[in-house]
Amino acid sequence: MIFLKICILVVTLSLAVLQLAHCKKKSNKFDFFTFTQDWPMVICVKDRSTGEKCHISRNVTGWTIHGLWPSVGSSKGPAFCNNSSKFNESAIEKLLPALDVYWPNLHSDTVRDDFWAYEWSKHGTCAKLVKETRNEYLYFKKALDLFQMINFTGILTDIGVIPDDNKLYDVLDILNKITPRLSKVKGIKPRLSCYKYKEQFYLTSVIICFTKQFEMTSCLQKPRDNRLYFQSLKDKKQIEKVETNNDDLIDCPRDHLVKYPTIRYH
Repeated sequence: MIFLKICILVVTLSLAVLQLAHCKKKSNKFDFFTFTQDWPMVICVKDRSTGEKCHISRNVTGWTIHGLWPSVGSSKGPAFCNNSSKFNESAIEKLLPALDVYWPNLHSDTVRDDFWAYEWSKHGTCAKLVKETRNEYLYFKKALDLFQMINFTGILTDIGVIPDDNKLYDVLDILNKITPRLSKVKGIKPRLSCYKYKEQFYLTSVIICFTKQFEMTSCLQKPRDNRLYFQSLKDKKQIEKVETNNDDLIDCPRDHLVKYPTIRYH
C-alpha cells in the first residue's frame, strides 16, 4: 500500500513538472527579421507535387509575401511565443484587401485566413517586443510596408527577367543584378531560393534580412531557410546538382539555370 502511494506521488510530481515546463513562457529573443517573398506559380507547382490544392486569384499578378520572421544567428528563430495571443481577423480588417492581393492564402483546401493565422501564431507573436510589430495589426502592416518598399516584381522586370514558360534564367546573374538595386550598403545581399520539380529548377523566393530597426542587413548570418513550402533534397543525385558554393543561393542548381513560369489562373 505504501509502495502504491509512493508511485502515485511520483507520477503526480512528474505530471506537475511537465505541466510547469509546458506553461513556461517561451523565449522571444531574436537578432533580426527575415522577410520572404514567393513566386505564387511555383508554390502551385510544389502543391501539385504533394497533392495539395492551389488557387491563384486574378488579382494576384506578382510576387507575394511568405512571411516576416524573427530570426536568431545561424539557427531558426523563436516560434509560437505566446499561445494566448490568438489570431483575430477583425484586428486587421483594414488590411484585408491588401493582404488578399499581396499575402494571399494560395491553398484552396483551407479557409481564407489560415495562412495569416499560422504566420501570426508562429512568427508574429515573437515580434511583439519590437515597437513597429508590437501587435497583430502592426505586424501585418509592417510586412505590407516592406513589400511595397521592395517591389520585386518590378525589379525583375527592370533587369529583363519576365515570366516565360519557355525560357531559362541564370539565377546567379539575377542575384548579381538585383543586389545593387536592393541595397546601397556594400556586402549586403538578398538570398534567392529555388525549388526542384521533375528535374527542373524554379526560381521560388527572395529573402531579405532586416535589423529590428528595419534597416537592411546581411543574410550571411544564415537565418532560417525558407522551408515551409519546399521539400528537402534527400537523394544523392539531387544533392549533387544543388549549388553549395554560394550562401546566397538556396537549393539552386550548379548551372544556375532556373525557370520563372507565368502565372496561370484557374
